[in-house]
Amino acid sequence: MAGKNEKLMHVTWAPSDMIALAVSGGIDSMVLYHMLRTGYSHTFDKLILLHVNHGLRPEAADEEKYIKDLGARHGHTVEVKHLSMAADFSQAKARALRYHFFKTECLAHGAAVLLTAHHRDDHHETILHQLLTGRHLNAALGIKRAGMVEGLPVARPLAGLSRAMIDDYQEKQHVHYFEDETNAGDDYTRNYIRHHLMPVIRNSPHLHEGSLDRVAEDMDELKALARTRAGEFINRSEGMVLGRGALNDEPHVIQVFIVQQWLDLHGVQPGRKFIEELLGVIHSDTPQSDLYIGDKVIKVRYDELFVDNVDEKHVKSMDEGFLISQNGSYRFNDHRIEVDLPVEMLPLTVRSRAEGDVMRLKHTGRKKLSRIFIDNKVPREDREQIPVIVDEDNEIIALGTIYNIIETRENYNGLIISKEKTHEFEE
Repeated sequence: MAGKNEKLMHVTWAPSDMIALAVSGGIDSMVLYHMLRTGYSHTFDKLILLHVNHGLRPEAADEEKYIKDLGARHGHTVEVKHLSMAADFSQAKARALRYHFFKTECLAHGAAVLLTAHHRDDHHETILHQLLTGRHLNAALGIKRAGMVEGLPVARPLAGLSRAMIDDYQEKQHVHYFEDETNAGDDYTRNYIRHHLMPVIRNSPHLHEGSLDRVAEDMDELKALARTRAGEFINRSEGMVLGRGALNDEPHVIQVFIVQQWLDLHGVQPGRKFIEELLGVIHSDTPQSDLYIGDKVIKVRYDELFVDNVDEKHVKSMDEGFLISQNGSYRFNDHRIEVDLPVEMLPLTVRSRAEGDVMRLKHTGRKKLSRIFIDNKVPREDREQIPVIVDEDNEIIALGTIYNIIETRENYNGLIISKEKTHEFEE
């Protein structure tokens, strides 16, 4: 059996390397440790053992002591981390804490790579878990033979072995291990897949477990293409603002990747549920909407999407109103105002909108500024920035670049208002 395992194990480290092994005390990691200190002792220079005691089971103390004693017996350094996983325990949090510990110890000891005991069955169960829980677009499908986790090189030398082969090795080599009784229950989704779905697949003449490998490879290649297309879309966008119409023209799955990558640029890692909620708003007739995630708010403003910090509210500095008593060039917020009018038409007042403002429009009559803003799809954040130009009779004669009732006269250029800037983002 040792020779058979030797052909299947995948060694990615050098004989001169120090390596670290994550050892839980379960059958997989104990078998891997046995292999490393027997048939594979020539493949590395030094070995350290990293053990995490979650403190959730009475046997945890016995497992920790056994691993410490075993490491000392064979001359291998053992580092232990005790986790306090009280009411806020979760699989995701536990994994994050474990890998933080692994990375810290690998850096401290100068280990070139971390070894974990994941095997072929783990890979297939993970693929099914990702597919059946809607996590198939988040990351690579399954568990790869080698890769990076939080900047830490990780190798999985048992990736080519099945659980049955590991069981066989343990029995023949009399490898001592500890049984985690939580693996026998169905409380976790992974356990349910392992106990109920995988046996059905293996026992069916029409289903082939190995097909999951092809599914993972195909999906990863397709996702790489989708990420490339999403990146190209974002690069074509105006700064960090997404165009709603252009986004809607993309296939739905590409929209998911675009939103995912775009939000990642803002330091936001959304789940699929949030992405679909945002896309639902984008696809709808809703002109404006705010969706909050963490310390960010995604703002949908007519045909634009942009991201703000929740505490900043994307508030721009406001210029005070002023009086124009002579021709010339003036600025108000993000607007340039060029005045070239007969003296009898001056002075003019430049200000922000006020409650109840009404403007007389040609062929239309009087209309409230609030309605004009809505009709012209002006985002709420921009409405206070737009200059309102008022004459001596307190009549509004111009509203930013939207409306201007002043007609040019002979020898005069009139009143010309232009926008100088677009959205500014404070990152």
